[in-house]
Amino acid sequence: MTGKRLLWMSCSMLIVFGLTTRLGWSQKGSRLPSLSIPDIVERVNPAVVNVQIRDGRGGLDYGSGFIIDGRRGLIVTNYHVILGALRTGSPVLVSLPDGHLAQASVRGFDEATDLALLEVPVEGEPLPAVKLGDSDALRVGDWVIVIGNPFGLDHTVSLGIISAKNRSWPGSPFNDFLQTDAAINPGNSGGPLINVRGEVVGISTFASTVGTGLGFAIPVNILKDVLPQLQEKGRVTRGTFGVQVIDTTPYVRRRMGLKGESGVLVVAVKIGSAAARARLRRDDIILKVNGTIITSASQFNRLIAAEKPGTEITLTIFREGRTYTVTGVVEAETSTHSTPSARTPRSNQPQ
Repeated sequence: MTGKRLLWMSCSMLIVFGLTTRLGWSQKGSRLPSLSIPDIVERVNPAVVNVQIRDGRGGLDYGSGFIIDGRRGLIVTNYHVILGALRTGSPVLVSLPDGHLAQASVRGFDEATDLALLEVPVEGEPLPAVKLGDSDALRVGDWVIVIGNPFGLDHTVSLGIISAKNRSWPGSPFNDFLQTDAAINPGNSGGPLINVRGEVVGISTFASTVGTGLGFAIPVNILKDVLPQLQEKGRVTRGTFGVQVIDTTPYVRRRMGLKGESGVLVVAVKIGSAAARARLRRDDIILKVNGTIITSASQFNRLIAAEKPGTEITLTIFREGRTYTVTGVVEAETSTHSTPSARTPRSNQPQ
C-alpha cells in the first residue's frame, strides 16, 4: 500500500469517526443518548406525511408535513402549501404512515408565519407523532436532518448543518429563519428539520435558486408561539405597538454611543399609534421589553405580537446617551400580511 493511499484512508476514517462522534453530543457539549442517523430517521419518518393539492390543471402539487398529535390527528405544514386549496376549495390530501390517503380539514393557518394546522380523522391506534425540540438551543454548525417529499419522492432524507441563525426576510416580521445546507427542494415545504436528539427544531420552508446549499426553515419555537391559537380558534390575534425597528450593528451602536450588543433601532413610528403616545421616536434604541433583553428585530416583533391588546408594557430605551423607561398599551393588529408566494423574491422560492 502506498503512503498516499494510506494517508487518504486514515483521513477518511478520521472524518467518518468525527461525524459519528459529534452526533452524540448536545449543543452544550453534554453527552446525548446515542442516536445514529438511521436511528433518528426510523424514529421520525413514520410521523412525516406527504401533502397533496390538486393544482386546477389536472395535476398535483406536493408538500410535506409532520404529525404533532397522534390521538387527534393534528399535522403541521406551511401555509403556502395549502394556499391553493384555500383559494379554490379543492381538497387537501394527506398520505398517512399506513399508506392511506386521507382528506384533511384545515384546522387553522397563519399567513404571517407561513404555518398551517391540518386535522385528519384517527381510527384505532394513535398515529405516530414527532417530539418538538428547542430551536433556541441550536448552534451554528449543529447537525440537522431534513425529511420530506421533494418532487413527490416521499420520505426523502438529507443531512446537513445549521449554516446560520436569525436570518430575516422581507415581508416576514416574525421569523428568524434557520439556514441550512441540508437539501431542501420543491415538495419539502412543511416537513421537519430534525436535531441529533430526533426532535423537530424547524419547518422546511424555502431554498435559494441562486447557488446551492441555501435552505431555510422556520424555527420550531415560532410554531410553539402560534400553535395554541391555531388549535383554539384557527387564526392568530396579535398585538402591535406601531413602531418599525431593525437590527443594530456594532457600527450603529458605536455611533450612538451605546455599549453592549443588544438593542434594536427605531426607524419609523406610526402617527397616532401606541408608540407615538409613548413618545418613542426615530433613532431610539429599544433595549428591553418588560425586562427582556432585545437582541433582534424579529424577537421584538414576536414579543409585542404575543401580548394581548390592551396590555401595558414597559420599554427600556437608549436616546442621546441616556437610558429611559417608557410605558405604553399594546393595540390590536389590523394590518394583513402578504402570502408567502408574494413576499418571496423570485430567486428564493417556497419549496
